[in-house]
Amino acid sequence: MNENKNNNVSERTKDPHVCGLTCLGPLTFHPGAVGKKITLSHGNCRASRDLETFRDGLVFSSRPVKPEEKVRIQVERSLLAWEGGVRIGFTNECPTAESLPPLAIPDLTEKPGYWALPVPQRDCPPGTTVTFWMDKNGVMWYKTPAESFCIQTDLDPSLPLWAIVDVYGQSTTVLLLGSVRRFNIFIEASSCPIPCSTFECGYEDTPPELKKRKAIAEKKLKQHQEDQSNNNNTQNRSFKNSAHVHCVGRICKMFLVLDVELPWCTKLHEDIDRFQSRHIKMLYALYLKQ
Repeated sequence: MNENKNNNVSERTKDPHVCGLTCLGPLTFHPGAVGKKITLSHGNCRASRDLETFRDGLVFSSRPVKPEEKVRIQVERSLLAWEGGVRIGFTNECPTAESLPPLAIPDLTEKPGYWALPVPQRDCPPGTTVTFWMDKNGVMWYKTPAESFCIQTDLDPSLPLWAIVDVYGQSTTVLLLGSVRRFNIFIEASSCPIPCSTFECGYEDTPPELKKRKAIAEKKLKQHQEDQSNNNNTQNRSFKNSAHVHCVGRICKMFLVLDVELPWCTKLHEDIDRFQSRHIKMLYALYLKQ
């Protein structure tokens, strides 16, 4: 049964086209397995996410990649209205046209056979090239101009490995540049060249509707902060600590929903002014909107 399954996977992912002896074959995004808010273009090498949301941006490689085959993507466009950077990873599961979850982390990573990592948004502004790969020992690596990182995964590198890219958060458009694999110090193979692109990297303008929603949410946040300040001035220290605990709980829930790393200390007796940071203001505003 397993042999038949492997044969089926092999037939679906086999592509006889090569450009030469050192060609790994074409590598694009899988046209049959994309997130609900993703549009593919440029020969299925460019993935663009709807600006009105930070999620539903999953895409996969069109074929399995080999261990030590380094996949290269470029973040082309970003939107500062959101938080978080692109997510990257691998899976032993063949991508299908079935409904995909909104997020790579945690929706996919909670399932066996999937592994993904977030690239910090400070390390992937527009124009950044991110290279990631799996080695023969199941260690996943990624590299940006700012840093390199690796982590041991529980994936089986002897089985087919499809690359995962989650066009998440600030990252709104990603271009798949291809892949390279070095066999020795003399021979390096690469995937087929992608079509030439004149697309300009940079930042997107915030859509009017999103800008309007943010303005309303910020107004609600300001009113809430004023009410909270008035309440704190008339209550004793014990009540203030209780309100602070309540706020911390609500903010933490919002971070968990959006899958954003906590960038601040959650000591319960710190001033509520801690919530003035940009991250907290945006997320709390989104919470109040619900």
